[in-house]
Amino acid sequence: MFRKSKRVLLLDDDASIQRLVGALLKRAGYRVDAVDRGSKAIEALTDNAYDAILLDLMMPTEGGVTVVKHLRKENPELLTRVLLLTATPESVLKNIERGVAGVVRKPFTNEELLGAVKRVSKS
Repeated sequence: MFRKSKRVLLLDDDASIQRLVGALLKRAGYRVDAVDRGSKAIEALTDNAYDAILLDLMMPTEGGVTVVKHLRKENPELLTRVLLLTATPESVLKNIERGVAGVVRKPFTNEELLGAVKRVSKS
């Protein structure tokens, strides 16, 4: 029986992180949609279903915080699929991480990222 690939949304403004994470997840069998702005992530979430959502918090504009705020208001059940990718200090994360599936600290290992995505997407 053919099994459809799990779909992941990646929000990061760093093209090298997009390439690295995208390649890692694709090798693991995931389909990855990468965007570089929160508004694009919100648009993608409106148009598509995702098994996991990876959000970079530290972006100049429209980062992961924008998307988390949107989801809290418009689609809170999706927060259970959100992983925050960040090097942000714990004290700053307390309010932001409330309700999300988890935090993956930068720099992360391939195993840490894959394990978190697998846990969130239940693959």
